[in-house]
Amino acid sequence: MDVLSKYRSSMRRACRGGVASSWMIAACAGSAPVPAPSPAAPVAAAPAPAAETLAWQLDRSTFDPAAAPCDDFYQYVCGGFDTPAHIAPDRSSADWMRDAVNAANAIALTELLTGTDDAADPELTRLRTFYASCMATGPAADARGDAVLATWLARIAGIASTGDAGAVVRELHRRGVHVLFRYAGAPDATDPARYRGEIDAASAGARLRLFRDIGADGRRAAYRAHIRRMFELAGVTAAQAERDARSAFDAEAELAAVPLKDRYEPGSEHPMTPAGLHALAPHFDWSAYLAAVGAPPGRAINVLTPAYLGAADRLLAKRSLADLRAYLRWGLLQSVWRALPSRLADERERFLASPGVQPSPRGEVCQVETLKALGVELSHQFSTRVIGDAARVRAHAVAERVQAAMAASAATVTWLSPAGRAFSADKLAKLALKIGYPDAWPATGAGPLRDDAYLANALAAREFEQRRDWQRVTRERRRDSWEVEVRPNVAWGMAAARLTVPNGFPDALSNSMVITAAELRPPLFDPDAPPEVGYGGFGFLLGHEFVHVLENYMFTAEGELRDSWSQDDIAALEARHACMVGQGNQYVVIDALHLDGARTVEENAADLGGVAQAYAVMAQDVGPRLSVRGADGLTAEQRFFISYAQHWCSAQRPAALRDSVRDDGHGPSRFRVNAPLANLPAFAQAFSCPAGAAMVRPAADRCTIW
Repeated sequence: MDVLSKYRSSMRRACRGGVASSWMIAACAGSAPVPAPSPAAPVAAAPAPAAETLAWQLDRSTFDPAAAPCDDFYQYVCGGFDTPAHIAPDRSSADWMRDAVNAANAIALTELLTGTDDAADPELTRLRTFYASCMATGPAADARGDAVLATWLARIAGIASTGDAGAVVRELHRRGVHVLFRYAGAPDATDPARYRGEIDAASAGARLRLFRDIGADGRRAAYRAHIRRMFELAGVTAAQAERDARSAFDAEAELAAVPLKDRYEPGSEHPMTPAGLHALAPHFDWSAYLAAVGAPPGRAINVLTPAYLGAADRLLAKRSLADLRAYLRWGLLQSVWRALPSRLADERERFLASPGVQPSPRGEVCQVETLKALGVELSHQFSTRVIGDAARVRAHAVAERVQAAMAASAATVTWLSPAGRAFSADKLAKLALKIGYPDAWPATGAGPLRDDAYLANALAAREFEQRRDWQRVTRERRRDSWEVEVRPNVAWGMAAARLTVPNGFPDALSNSMVITAAELRPPLFDPDAPPEVGYGGFGFLLGHEFVHVLENYMFTAEGELRDSWSQDDIAALEARHACMVGQGNQYVVIDALHLDGARTVEENAADLGGVAQAYAVMAQDVGPRLSVRGADGLTAEQRFFISYAQHWCSAQRPAALRDSVRDDGHGPSRFRVNAPLANLPAFAQAFSCPAGAAMVRPAADRCTIW
């Protein structure tokens, strides 16, 4: 596998993550503890709050008093929370720490979006106008939405030729409705100084690939019935809705049948000139399209999956105009469904809902929709008004402390060659930290918005963001940019436009690390807590992401694509991964369902590397206080491990747990706590766990990393 393919494969796995960080690496074998930073490369300790103060108290509400820490540490720390009673009716899972942060953020966002202060701030006014339009319900709001929708449905109904269909595709793409295919500005993996145009698959109304198992026929029938109902609610006669639903479904299924390559997978590098696009898809007017999107003349466009674009062209060539109209109509409805009149939005929500899960409150929905539409504006107001610079400065100091310590530690690992150690330490030392929010913000829209025109506002916001996306192809790519794409479940988008979502992730293409403003809120980041608590949570997050950076040996400290480890170094890492694969395969998630050790190895090993490295830095900082019992009856090292575990306290409905095992590259919370800690002698020492205890792996079976 070439170096670019290896990078794409690793990034594909990382992007499966949810709202939490997309973490991915480590190694295993042997039993030596992670070394402390080398004495030859000392690092200064970050400023820390008072070591122990009665002003801060550990929250023990998550604890299960009947559990023993050496038997099941997750149960001991999280058993009091991991019950169905803590799962809200509109959720399939609950997360103790992140739900608390999200609730606090939701209150702050509500105050921002519904307040009457600072009326002279045009950015805040635009946010409040958009949010009000989303919150507006009732016949009058539906009537205004119907008027906008009718214009677009009439435009689609007027398609009289394949050329007309291509023109409508251009118009829809301009509003962020990605039918037939998607063209976007994406980082050029072969040149760290620029972006490039990239063609990917179209958006789909349902994940048809998941329908190919037992019961698929019933799900397909339900999906067709849903499309038919949406068409009827949009004003199509019952007979035509039945025909059009079949046409739209068949067209979408035909495209979904093509095995996709995304930009991080092997084999997705297919640069093409306009002539190459014409040859591959001759029934689409590429000249008009490339002019509309502002594609730079003479620059190749990467087609991620040529077979998909060929299938899209056959759709244009072989399907009747009636079929194309049905497909485009469905593409519009499923793309903007949240902003549609209530009868349509309610039907779409009914179809997408998980069994037993109630719809989210309207205010929460509209906060997310405002983030999707005006993400830069909302991120700016939230970051500067709610989080503030003091938290950013403090978090940056902690990040620098962990970064420097881990760079020094990377220079001491014995399983890498001297050249591999030097490269890894240098790369991590040069990593650019993007903590909280940028100093310079991207441009924002200025077009008119109305508090009684939700669909019109949403389409206008989409048009501005789509134009930004397309213009990116013409610009230089900078390491200090916050335009890297992030993929939280709530809404994909560029980092600077998603800072209200707690998140942390590395970007190999710029050798940088982003920590969002929402991540800098207690209890995720609590500047009042003792340092061992901060290292157990926020320090672990940083350590975990820094280990990802170390593993991405196929990118240099400048973000250049170049394999910088020897084959022996790579083989040594893979051998250590094998230890983690074995541990993952042994774990039973629910009933007889085992964790897939190979699929989750990067995430599981990253947990181990992150917590071990964070502990090493913490132990150095707290010094002789490490094993001293405080007023709360706990030692500093015990608080560290409790803090780590509390970051994973969660509850999941059984169906959601099974889905996560199938779809997610991360292990379940209980495994993410118990598996790495059972590998650490420091944990056994902290809680005086005897040899043979469930939380103490024999020395020969332990996995270790950097």
